[in-house]
Amino acid sequence: MNIRERPLDWPRGSLFLRLLKLAILLSAVSFTSRQLSVSSWNAGGVTILWPTNGLLLGVLLCNPKQRWRAYVAVGFAIDFLLNLTLKAPLGICAYQSACNMTEVLVAAFLLYPTMTPKPDLTQRKQFIAFLGYAVLLASAVASLAAAFAPEAQWTLPTWHTFHFWFSADALGIATVTPLYLAFLERRPFGGRSSAEVLGCFALLSITTFGVFWQRGLPLLFVLMPLLLLLGVRLGLAGSALGLMLVAVIGGFLTTAGRGPVALMASASISKRDLLLQAFLATAMLMVYLIELLIAESKHLQANLQVSERRFRMLAEASSDVIVLTDLAGRRSYVSPAAQEVLGWKPQQLLGGNFRELVHAEDVVAMERLFAGCEEGLPTRPLEYRCRKVDGSYLWLEINPRLYHDPDSGKAAGFVNVIRDISRRKREEEEQQRVFETVEHLALSDGLTGIANRRQFDMMLEREWLRGVREQTNLSLLLIDVDRFKAYNDVYGHPSGDECLRQVVATVKPLVNRPADLLARYGGEEFAVILPNTEARGACQMAERIRKAVEERRLSHPGNPPHSVVTLSVGCAASIPRRDASHLELLEAADRALYKAKSEGRNCVHLAEGFIDQGPALASI
Repeated sequence: MNIRERPLDWPRGSLFLRLLKLAILLSAVSFTSRQLSVSSWNAGGVTILWPTNGLLLGVLLCNPKQRWRAYVAVGFAIDFLLNLTLKAPLGICAYQSACNMTEVLVAAFLLYPTMTPKPDLTQRKQFIAFLGYAVLLASAVASLAAAFAPEAQWTLPTWHTFHFWFSADALGIATVTPLYLAFLERRPFGGRSSAEVLGCFALLSITTFGVFWQRGLPLLFVLMPLLLLLGVRLGLAGSALGLMLVAVIGGFLTTAGRGPVALMASASISKRDLLLQAFLATAMLMVYLIELLIAESKHLQANLQVSERRFRMLAEASSDVIVLTDLAGRRSYVSPAAQEVLGWKPQQLLGGNFRELVHAEDVVAMERLFAGCEEGLPTRPLEYRCRKVDGSYLWLEINPRLYHDPDSGKAAGFVNVIRDISRRKREEEEQQRVFETVEHLALSDGLTGIANRRQFDMMLEREWLRGVREQTNLSLLLIDVDRFKAYNDVYGHPSGDECLRQVVATVKPLVNRPADLLARYGGEEFAVILPNTEARGACQMAERIRKAVEERRLSHPGNPPHSVVTLSVGCAASIPRRDASHLELLEAADRALYKAKSEGRNCVHLAEGFIDQGPALASI
C-alpha cells in the first residue's frame, strides 16, 4: 500500500509508538553528531556532518502530510534539547531548531509530489529532485536563515557562518535520507548474506581508520574503490551507510589532527574540515551516480525481460504464427503455432528463408511486400500459399511490420503475423460458386437452360456499344417455332415444353462461337446475337438453324404442309452508329421475322439497307 492510500485514522497507540521510536532514533543520531561536532568545534573547526535533518526528512517523505505536524514537533523537541546541552541561550536554541525544521519542511514539501507514493532515489527524476531541492536548496535556505541568528545581531551573513551550516546539513541529508529510504525496503542490501554485509563494512571501517590515522601519505583515493564496491554489492543502502562511516571515522580523526588532510600543516582546522567535506561530497556524488546508472541498467534489463516474456507468452498463446526474420527473410524465431498450422516444428524452420515454403506463383508478391515494408510504404496483408510438412499447400495471410535495432535505430528485420485463412478461402469459394449459380439462374431460362430475355437485353446493348467503339458488324436472328399454339393444342403443354427443349438442343451446337449468344426471347421465340458477323454470314447461320430443325423431323401435324416442326427466322445486320440504338436492330429483325411468317413460314428473311436507308425486307 502506498502512503497516499493509508488510512488517516491511525490508532493513537500506534501513532504514539511511532513517535517514541522516532524520538529514540533522533536522539541517538543527534548524540553521535553532537560528539563529532563538539570534537571539531573544540579544535577550532566546523560542523562536519549533521544527519538528524536527513533522518526526519526521510520519515516525512514516507508518511501522509496529515501526520507531519506530530513528527516535526518531535524533531523540534529533540533538536531543542540537544541545543540546550550545548549551553546556548533559550532564544538561540529555539531559533536554530526552527531553522532546522524549516529546512526539513522546505525539502519535504518540494519533494513530496515527485517522490510519493513510492520514494526511490534510484530513479533519475527523483534523484535529481532530491539533489536540487533537499541537498542544495533547502540546506541553503536554512543556512541563510541561521546566519541571521540573534547572536549575530541580525547582520548580513558571512561565508563562514553560511558554510558552518550548509556543508554539514547538505552532507547529512545526502547520506542519511537515502539510507533511511533504502532501509524501508525488504532487502536493503540487495539480499546479500549477513557475512558479506558485515565483511564489506568491516573492510571499509578498517581501511578508513588506517587512511585517516596515518599522516604521511594522501591516501584518500584508496577509499573510492571500496565505496564503489559497496554500491555495486550492497546497493544504495550500502553506499549511504559507507559514506556515513567514512564521515564519522574521518571526522573524528581529522579533528584529532590525523589523516591525509593533516599534510596541510599550515592550514587551519576549519580548512581541513572543508577539504574532508569536499572529499565526502565528491565521493557521494560519484557513488550515487554510479548507483543510479546501475539501477537504470537493471530496470532496463528487467523491462526487456518482461517484454520478452510478454512477447513469448502472447506468441505462444496465439493461434496465429509469429515469425521474426531479418531483412533477408531468414527466420530467427517461429512460434509454436507453426506446428499446429503447417506441421513444421519451429526448430525445423529456424534459419530458413520464406522462398523455401511459399508457392512459386506467390514468391514475387511476397518479395514486393517485404520491399515495400522496408521502404516504409503502407502495406496490406498478403494472401499466399505455403507448403505444409506433407507437401500440400495451405492458404495463409501474412501481415509484416518492420522493427528497428534499439541501439542503432536502423531497420533490423520484420515481425510477421501469419494467419490460417484456408477456411475463409473455402467459404469465399463457396460464396462465389453460390453467387455464380444465382447469377446463372437469374440470367438463364428455366425451361431450356439457355440465356433468358434479361441476359439477351444486356448482351445486345453491350455488343451494340462495343460495335460503336470498334465499328464492327453486329447481326441478330429472331426465331419463331411455326404454329406452336397448334402443337400445344394437339400434344398438350408438357409436350410443348419438351418440343422447345428439342429445338434448343438442335440449335445450340450450331451457335458455338464464344461471343455468340442463344437466348429464349419469349414463349416459342428465340434470338441469336452474332457479333463481328455481317449480313451474309448471319443469313447462312439462320439457314443452317432452320434446316437442322426441319431435318430433326419432330412431328407436328398442325404445321401443314410439312407436318414437322419448322422455324421462321428474321435476320438483321448493321454496323452500329452513335446516333442509332440497338432497339432499331431488334425492330428490324422483328419485322423480318414477321415477313418470313407471312410468306409461308419455314424460311429466312433479311432486313436489307438497315445501316444507311432504314430497314428494307428481302426474302432468300
